[in-house]
Amino acid sequence: MTQEHTQKEQKFQLTVIAGIIIFLFLILIGKLFYMQVANDTNYSSLADNNRIRMVSTTAARGLIYDRNGEILATSTPVFAVALSIDGMTNDERKTIAESLSKVINDNELTSEVILKKIQEHSRTFEPVIITRIPYEEGLPLITKLEEMCSDLPGIVILEEPQRFYPQGALAGHLIGYVGLISENEVDMAKENGYLLTDWIGKSGLEKVMERFTVDGKEIGLRGMRGVTQMEVDSRHNPVETLSVTEPRAGNSLVLTIDASVQRVMESKMEEIIKSVSKTQSKCDAGAAVLIDVKTGGILAMASYPTLNPNDFVAGFSDEDVEYYYQNDALPLFNRAISGTYAPGSTFKPATALAIMVSDKIDPKETVNCTAAAWKKPRSKCTKQHGPVNLYEAIAYSCNTYFQEMAYRIGEEQLISVCKQLGFGKVTGINLLGEDAGFLPSPEWKAENFTGWEEVWRNYDTFYMSMGQGYNLETPIQLANYIATIANGGTRFVPRVIDKILDNTGQEIYTCKPQIAEVLDNIDPQDFATVRAAMLEGTHAGGTAYWIFNGFPIKVGTKTGTAQTGIVGDDPKKDFNGVFVAFAPYDNPEVAFACVIEHGQAGGTTGGRVARAVFEEYFGLNAEPLPDELPEAVE
Repeated sequence: MTQEHTQKEQKFQLTVIAGIIIFLFLILIGKLFYMQVANDTNYSSLADNNRIRMVSTTAARGLIYDRNGEILATSTPVFAVALSIDGMTNDERKTIAESLSKVINDNELTSEVILKKIQEHSRTFEPVIITRIPYEEGLPLITKLEEMCSDLPGIVILEEPQRFYPQGALAGHLIGYVGLISENEVDMAKENGYLLTDWIGKSGLEKVMERFTVDGKEIGLRGMRGVTQMEVDSRHNPVETLSVTEPRAGNSLVLTIDASVQRVMESKMEEIIKSVSKTQSKCDAGAAVLIDVKTGGILAMASYPTLNPNDFVAGFSDEDVEYYYQNDALPLFNRAISGTYAPGSTFKPATALAIMVSDKIDPKETVNCTAAAWKKPRSKCTKQHGPVNLYEAIAYSCNTYFQEMAYRIGEEQLISVCKQLGFGKVTGINLLGEDAGFLPSPEWKAENFTGWEEVWRNYDTFYMSMGQGYNLETPIQLANYIATIANGGTRFVPRVIDKILDNTGQEIYTCKPQIAEVLDNIDPQDFATVRAAMLEGTHAGGTAYWIFNGFPIKVGTKTGTAQTGIVGDDPKKDFNGVFVAFAPYDNPEVAFACVIEHGQAGGTTGGRVARAVFEEYFGLNAEPLPDELPEAVE
């Protein structure tokens, strides 16, 4: 190859390389022109986004008031320490986690914990909440954090409202509690505009009324978030606030609950349970309900052991964990609406109404009670009452009378009236977790038993008539059935909300009484007869005489001592104390029901709760009961 040919080849190669360089240079110029001229607006916007942060501001939840305006749930300010992590490298995140943990100096908030919070935060454009600190005690730390802002890039200090229950455990099961969004709530949260750091209702009214809607409009407890637009520097530190949209507080609830009556109900029930437990070690729980018989409004509802919603906000101590999650008495369980119990003799007014509806039996007709099982396989009575009519049978709680009369009218009549009174179905109260209880029937036995037990037998009718056997009711069912008898046949849907107010205090929704059923097929006189029989229970010889003898107003009552039905309990020694009542007798306003687990006689346990509640509700000043009451036979 000649030298001249070699030179030509090298020149050609240089020309090609120069051409490629010129081509690439033209592409670069074109790209710069596109970015700086043709698409200037778009890239300017992207640049702005790199220096502008949108910080959400938590809205306060709506307040919860009792019927007299006493605040049961509100919000208090807390500091939220957050980090703006958008654009941070992994090394930067690790460094800030280590620095922040040293400043906060909390054994439970290590750098590893902080880093995990950062890594699990999927919405990097939103600040990740590291911790929340009570306002007063948090001021020194917040001041220190603000002074170290330049050393803690991305730190954001937010002032947020945190749920607070000024009455502590009062009506805790009914009000419920709030908590951070859990993993199984993430999809729901995203669909409804929540941030993953938001707190939402977890139980009770806090959950039911979280996003309550009417005609497609949300008027629940949760508020509307605010947004602060701010400029940040290259180290993610705030430079200037550009705009602020204030948060809007949620709507408030006014309940039908009377806080003063609620306090008395809870304190008296606790006092009695602790007293009985000294001799009956299994007695550790109970529930009670007071209802307005004319509207269905719940005036007080208690479940023991109590639940303090503040515990779920402040963070659990080891003692809290043990109390709520390792306690055999199940403090999280709302017995008032979810606990099912054999009603015992408190079922007898329902049987009495079925007897009257049959039109076959005069209430003055007597049955001779010899205390023996005089027609097998009837259950024995608690004592020998002799000849008793319907009024005396309720007053003395005579098993023999009710078994005989239930046998005469038949199970079909008895079950029909019980269904009308609401047994075997939920009351419909606007709370989650209500149990329907259980009302047995021949059809149910045929479907669930074989052999001898497949057929409804006489003893099934006998046991049902006096509230044992397969019968199971909740305390709210018992209260509502007594309310139906007291008001003459209107069964309401119980409710705990009276009205909803917006964040200016204006009423935006009224919860009107709702009727479940009107028992207009039953003669009003039949209801009157049963009420009169229940009044006899407070007269001499009646099972509630010792509780309401000399009481300032007349009270209709029925006591109950019911086998627990719990495996391992002795059916001859272990009983729940059950009690129902209405007052005043002449013009009923309220109905009451109470179950004290392993409380033995209902008259001397639930009866004393009823007496205290009636005193408070009616503003009475009754003579105190003796320290020890005689053993009741029910």
